[in-house]
Amino acid sequence: MKSALAYLLLAQSLLVAQPAEVRPARQGAAARRVPGGNASFASETIFERYRQALKDSQRGMFVLLDLDNGPLLSAFRKLLQEEGLAELKLGIRHVRLGIEQTELEDYLVGKYSWQLGPRWAFIDPNENCLAQGSEIPDAQALTDQLDKMGVRSPVRRIRDYVRRYPENIDGRLALLNMLWSIAEERTRGELGPNLTWGQNYGRLQFTAGNRRTARINEMLRVMNSDDEPLLLSPEKDLKIWVWWAEEFDRLMATGQWLESDFTFSNSDDFLDRHSTIVRNIYKKRISLVEDALRRWPGSDRLWEIWLHMALVLGDRPAKALMDTLAPMPDTTPGTWPPFEAKMILVQQARRSGDWRSVRDLLLDSWTQFSQTISGIQRRINIREMSRQEGLVMFLGSRTVMAQWQQLMDPLIESLLRMGDIGGADSIVAQLKEYDGSGELSDLAAEVAARCDMPQLAARWKND
Repeated sequence: MKSALAYLLLAQSLLVAQPAEVRPARQGAAARRVPGGNASFASETIFERYRQALKDSQRGMFVLLDLDNGPLLSAFRKLLQEEGLAELKLGIRHVRLGIEQTELEDYLVGKYSWQLGPRWAFIDPNENCLAQGSEIPDAQALTDQLDKMGVRSPVRRIRDYVRRYPENIDGRLALLNMLWSIAEERTRGELGPNLTWGQNYGRLQFTAGNRRTARINEMLRVMNSDDEPLLLSPEKDLKIWVWWAEEFDRLMATGQWLESDFTFSNSDDFLDRHSTIVRNIYKKRISLVEDALRRWPGSDRLWEIWLHMALVLGDRPAKALMDTLAPMPDTTPGTWPPFEAKMILVQQARRSGDWRSVRDLLLDSWTQFSQTISGIQRRINIREMSRQEGLVMFLGSRTVMAQWQQLMDPLIESLLRMGDIGGADSIVAQLKEYDGSGELSDLAAEVAARCDMPQLAARWKND
């Protein structure tokens, strides 16, 4: 039996020989071209989705009529990563010729009098066709054509605004955010599956507390990666990141970054790490952040900026900076250094084998961790859960597992590496006193095994 695609190709070959330039309608297609009337429920759904997508697009979208494996879809995906079109953030609707959505295909062909064969078009929210063709267009020419038709990039509008009002910090931050989002998306499109970390984190949603935990985990994962980041080629780097890097450099040079609320707090993927241009700018400007931290050592915003830049650079020791800072004398114990900075300090000391620094930084961690365990234990008791249900809840807690990896694992390892087996043994014994939490002793046993202490690992392992 011949496939539907084979019949389609045969039908197209017959139609090419006809004198008419415009594709003939299918039998009964005239009744299907206009939504409503005798259209089927499925047809209505297709039209509703199509028109809703147009409405939601605000500026419009590209509609591609092509075979399932035709060249237009892959070509336009690459095309929309080019500079001018990337700024527009336009979507694509692929209508597969003769395979599905035939009612929508007939409607589009009839409405715009399209000729036979694959075709692309840009349709605005009012269903006006502003640009169309059968050949893959040039990115710049298409950008200029859409600009003349009133489809203008919001980046261009904001950039013009910033040129007119260079002292307006809100405008500059809006431009930076837009350029960052575009650069991240283009970096993902360029490196794609070659990205080894970070590419999925930005699409996850977290509550405020869990988001902070997840960001710290991502920072630690960046630090613990032994692989050098895959760098964009100089040509791609120039196209993708130079606009954001120049605006960021200007923000730093003018001092507007201190007057504003600029942070990297929403930039969780660290995709700027793949840009040599950005890394050079960070190397040039990070001393400004360090100078500011000496004046405001307790500023969470300044720490967040410094940590992001330092992690991207990869060679900025946190301890050297900490030694130059003077926290207030009434600083609450356990709050200095700030938690994110503490985690970076711990990892840097851990990688260099400075176990005394790891221990000193985490001495108060057992108190913090035991409070977390007690809180979860109380919730289990209030809900009157069975032991098995409580155990699932306890071990499934993102907070518990994150704190174990961030605090307890390195603390126990530091004690063992320094020969303080008694101190580590005391912590594990206290762990086992909590109902259900003795399962964490298995994780402690893994730490002992990592430190080449098999007998201790066997003793700690939960039976």
